[in-house]
Amino acid sequence: MSGVLRRGSLNFNCAGSSRGSLDANLNGGYRETKPTPGTPEISVIAMDFRRHSDDLKKVSLMAMAVSAPAQASAPPIAAATTETTEKDLSQDADSDVLSNFLGHYRWWSFFWTFVLCLFQVPTTFHLFMFVFQVTLETHLGELSPMLQSSQSPEQLEQLQLKTLQKLMGTIGRWQCLWCALLSTFQGICTFHIFIYVFQTSAKDYWCARPVNLAQLDIAEWRNLSQTANGCLLRDLDYSQLSYEQGELINWPSNASELGYRECTEFEFSDVDGTARTLVQDFNLVCGNDITNIVETCFLTGAAAGAVLSGWISDRFGRRHTLMAFVSIQTIFGGILAFSTSLAMFMSLRVIIGFASMTVTVVSFVLVVELVSGQWRTIIGILNILPVAITYVLSAGIAYFIRDWRTLQLVISWPWLVMLCIWYWLPESPRWLLAQGRLEELCRLIERAAKMNGTLLPANYQKTLEAAVPRAAQQSPPTEVEGNKVVEESNHDLELELHVNPLVVVFGSKYWRTTVLTLVIWLTLIIIYFGLTLHLSNLGGNIYMNSAVAGTIEAVSICFSIFVVLKAGIRSSLLGYMLLPGLCCLATNLIPQGENNQTGVIALAIVAKCLIGANNAIIPTYTAMQYPTIVRNFGVGMGNLASGIALILVPFLWQLEHFDALLPLNIMGACGLIGAAAIALMKDVE
Repeated sequence: MSGVLRRGSLNFNCAGSSRGSLDANLNGGYRETKPTPGTPEISVIAMDFRRHSDDLKKVSLMAMAVSAPAQASAPPIAAATTETTEKDLSQDADSDVLSNFLGHYRWWSFFWTFVLCLFQVPTTFHLFMFVFQVTLETHLGELSPMLQSSQSPEQLEQLQLKTLQKLMGTIGRWQCLWCALLSTFQGICTFHIFIYVFQTSAKDYWCARPVNLAQLDIAEWRNLSQTANGCLLRDLDYSQLSYEQGELINWPSNASELGYRECTEFEFSDVDGTARTLVQDFNLVCGNDITNIVETCFLTGAAAGAVLSGWISDRFGRRHTLMAFVSIQTIFGGILAFSTSLAMFMSLRVIIGFASMTVTVVSFVLVVELVSGQWRTIIGILNILPVAITYVLSAGIAYFIRDWRTLQLVISWPWLVMLCIWYWLPESPRWLLAQGRLEELCRLIERAAKMNGTLLPANYQKTLEAAVPRAAQQSPPTEVEGNKVVEESNHDLELELHVNPLVVVFGSKYWRTTVLTLVIWLTLIIIYFGLTLHLSNLGGNIYMNSAVAGTIEAVSICFSIFVVLKAGIRSSLLGYMLLPGLCCLATNLIPQGENNQTGVIALAIVAKCLIGANNAIIPTYTAMQYPTIVRNFGVGMGNLASGIALILVPFLWQLEHFDALLPLNIMGACGLIGAAAIALMKDVE
């Protein structure tokens, strides 16, 4: 029996050695590597009954066993010499109990060490391969999404975009279906914006005849009693007059010397039969002509909706925001037809303006976020195509329905049928991903993949998890000092997730883009709606002019897609802003006169169609300038500028009383300013 103890242990040999008894070995054979005070601690006593097996035999041990009898009979000096020449591994500080039998490092140890190391390889594969499984385009050398917490917002935006593009594709049957349905909302809003032009269309009017002169011929009455504009009436007592047998009785001989007073009641032409206009119902003529102020009510609501709609939809989602305001727009649009006073009409128009602009902004952003790649530009432009088509439809409907109340009902309540898509309407995939709502996003992706006929990767949920922003990730609560730390942590994540969009768009990174966007939208809308809503100011038939301009604008929008794909979006915007401005300024080269008015109208229609194409491109360009979390708000800032421009447009045309071409000259200057602002903007892919 032999035993070997290292530090804090015993070394003894009881195999017939002459060293002494077991007690002597226990007391005298103790050996400390490092001396310690007190009684030494015996931590391990390893005893090994020597086994004469092939794997434990050593040449030195076998030699020791063979030479043992010789050593017993040898002199003490010779025995000491033999012990000295044999290497005792038990005395090595790095050896252990098996070192005497296996050695430190031999071929047998090397072989099995190498074999056991190979088992580390498959384990490492399973641990590390996830990094590459969630990487999208590894051949491009992009960072793994696992590192996304340290990425900038732009890098995270690109990661999310490419993740969704890989899973949903750039476009498919599912995207086409919903983009087509959502585009109809642009037409609905255009009805409410543009129909006011026909509801307040000009009608001939004059001071109303007294009851006792109701049989008097209108032409004779107007010639005798009032001014040419039909606003002032001769100041005399009409109750003393009568009309009998085709003659006017008691008409004063000095009537031409009498003064005039303002009319309080008016009659309107019955050329449209019993149909009544808004102007006719509320006597918006002469000194009571506040049609511009009434129009401003709608545009003020639209300006407010342009800003607040971005925050609302970024906070609560595109889907519910869109359908909620479609409901408000449709219901209040129908109620508007039953207005009993001008104040009621103006109040409802503010609400409808807010809802209409909200629907316009949110539906556009949702369409753009359903597709990717170059289809974002194409679908973004086609989304505005219903606007031009609605101009033509509005002119046709208004031509056959001249009564403003009936017209208002026709453009409002039929669209209640669109509310039935609320349940199936998809939420924006990018918004869901940015908010970390992966369960809803997975269901949406699976529906899209089923309709498009595509197969999803087995681990696509892990890919989506890697693209979720850190603030949107759900982390387990940490109990520190009760719930105080947990509440503060959740509050910080809530603040980080729902950032103030106003701080972002006017922050150090985006303030220049936002200011230029405001200038571009302001100048663009002044030209676009200055020509669209007041084309009748240039003369001609309002129904024909609107239909022709709408048709040409629709063709121009479709053609602009090829221009954008060929020349780039920023270059296209620059050209479509500069040319309308030059067309407006070119009207100064046409000699003034009634016979030359056709040339002015032709240039104005060309300018309107060109700026109409710009109006279709600018929302897409603006949406590309901002990340998902504030994209709706960024587009809303552009629509804020457009709302301000819409408020200014009615008053712009009041300047024609000073110079007939002054409004067009101002629009021309706006075109040049807008083109300069576009040149300063950064280009986008």
